[in-house]
Amino acid sequence: MKHLALFMAVALAAAVEMSAQTVYFGKDGLVPSQEGALAELLPWQAPDAALTLSAEKVEYLGNGEYSIIRTVVNRGAAPVAFNDVLKVRDLFQATHYTIPCVNYNGNDFDGGITIADGIKLGRIKVPTGISYEGEPWVCSYQRTGVPACTLTENAATGVALFASNDTPSSLVSACSLEQDGEGRYIHVIVRPVVEAPYTYETKGVFGPRYEEKVTLAPGESFTARSHVCVCPPKWENYATVSLMDHALRLLDTRLEPCMDDAEAWALGQKYIRSLLFLYNGKWLLATNRKQRMFHDQHKVLISREEMAERQKWEYWTDIATFGPSFEIGWAGQNFLSARMLATQAFRTGDEALLEKALGIYDAFIASQRRNGLLHTRYEQNDAKKHRKITVDVCNLGWGAAEAVRMYNLLKENGIDKPECITFARKICDFFIRKWDDGYGFGKTWKISGRPVQKKGTIGGFMIPALAELYQVTGEKKYLEAAEKASDFYYRKDLDNFVCTAGAIDCNCIDKETSYPFLQSSLTLYHITGNARYLERAEKAAAYFSSWMFFFDPIQAPETDMYRYDWHATGGTGVSAEHQCIDAWGGIMAADMIELTQLTGNPMWETLGRLMWANAVQGITRRLGEFFHDMQRPIGSQNEGFFQARFTKYRPVIEAGYWNDIFVSWPPAYRLWTLDRVRRMGVTLK
Repeated sequence: MKHLALFMAVALAAAVEMSAQTVYFGKDGLVPSQEGALAELLPWQAPDAALTLSAEKVEYLGNGEYSIIRTVVNRGAAPVAFNDVLKVRDLFQATHYTIPCVNYNGNDFDGGITIADGIKLGRIKVPTGISYEGEPWVCSYQRTGVPACTLTENAATGVALFASNDTPSSLVSACSLEQDGEGRYIHVIVRPVVEAPYTYETKGVFGPRYEEKVTLAPGESFTARSHVCVCPPKWENYATVSLMDHALRLLDTRLEPCMDDAEAWALGQKYIRSLLFLYNGKWLLATNRKQRMFHDQHKVLISREEMAERQKWEYWTDIATFGPSFEIGWAGQNFLSARMLATQAFRTGDEALLEKALGIYDAFIASQRRNGLLHTRYEQNDAKKHRKITVDVCNLGWGAAEAVRMYNLLKENGIDKPECITFARKICDFFIRKWDDGYGFGKTWKISGRPVQKKGTIGGFMIPALAELYQVTGEKKYLEAAEKASDFYYRKDLDNFVCTAGAIDCNCIDKETSYPFLQSSLTLYHITGNARYLERAEKAAAYFSSWMFFFDPIQAPETDMYRYDWHATGGTGVSAEHQCIDAWGGIMAADMIELTQLTGNPMWETLGRLMWANAVQGITRRLGEFFHDMQRPIGSQNEGFFQARFTKYRPVIEAGYWNDIFVSWPPAYRLWTLDRVRRMGVTLK
């Protein structure tokens, strides 16, 4: 019967083509009318009189997956340049939409003025909604984790349209969403690349429209494949779980790690050690090595013309520890990195290394105020001007959680350091006292204890600290606070498939804010045995993974990504404001493997291993390896990979390049993952 149904579906597709009738997509195959259909393929419209549609084959592949193969021919006597447009219209009323890595139901979040490192950057505009100035937003496939993908859904069903990666002509594309007069969404794929009405070219900047064309000589044809997939939501607003399953299969997503676990561990340790910095007699870890002009690039404080001029001079392009900063969590990861150094010290018996690692903790612990807060960048303790600097929940949550983990590590090795628990307790007690039913834990605070920025999901970074502190102390107030915060932030944000404002320099929809919800939900599940926390862990994993790339965009031979064989697959987009890729997925593998073990769903481990494979690319392995004609420190890795026409770090807007800042968090995340999988008895390579 299954084979008969497939034959009938193919036959129906052929009949539709011959009679020029509309094609209707059902839940389990093509259907003859709107009755029982979820979406329809709208008729092709010729962009030029010389072009004809010579073939359009629609085939049901099973599992709610369809293939559309279209061939256009130039029947004229002269070359024709054009854009091919494919449209699929929903036949249900969608309540939610996603363009992976780009647009999460309109990017509707206003976090107010962005404040980063004490600098007010103002209100940063990002593409919102599906249109701007009366025109649909059209974005390149290079920006979307699934190529040129649009997904719409309601509580009962979902539909996605995306480009195939079977050929370059299929893959090189763009997408948009439109709405008809009845409010139903129309999914659009444009070939080749168009970005309109503007290109989102850098943080908060809308640049000129960008457009490429297909050019056909007389008699030439153009063929491209697209996919329509039925995506029933696993939970309301979570049709992306089905989409990811379809994408893995139809795009044949795969990537193997380019180095084994032992080498990744050794290189991570090497780079972390290179950041050790004696500051006012105390060992700390510098946040990064960078170019001297990086600060101005990162904050978009110089023009592209000025950047081009500076790049001519070695003074501006040297890689070093300029203006050293020592951050407890977030980008600097002093506590996590120090814990990884201590882990290495215990393995090797290196007492000098252990002393430095403990010294990092001692320095921050000594700077904590009576109310539990502290300057999350250690150097801010020294200058009067830093009295106005705010502290953030992201850093404080990382700091408290890592203090608990360091306490546990030391205890495993026969060392009692209660100061770590006291430090974590004081931070957690502050936020328990300051909890607000309207905004939770807030985002940023004056060191005196007054809230400054209240909006966002960033308070989720406190939940792992609360849960893990409960595991050590047994004090129920910490478990109760963790559970209350989990309920609050899921109800407000993650149940709606959104996380916001967790990246301190971004006030927007983002990715990394979801990670503490995965981690803390697993912890709460182990503590309570309550299945709702396992479901919440899956939701956090799904949201984070919706930012993952399931394919490699095509890059020009002169680009970094092509020259160094760097793959976007497994990389994760940063945020709606920063439409590029970073190695944040390097933290995910252990959690995702555990999630598969607990749920029996192999997709989570597959995704986690893909993220790991991406995260070990582009690491400097030895002296003599040059990138951008520069000798980088051994073990260093770029923070940003710019797969699309978006960057703050190049004078020209081009896809396929890396920046030149080498931060401490990527090796710290990789080291923690390797330590956890080793404890699980698992290898990544």
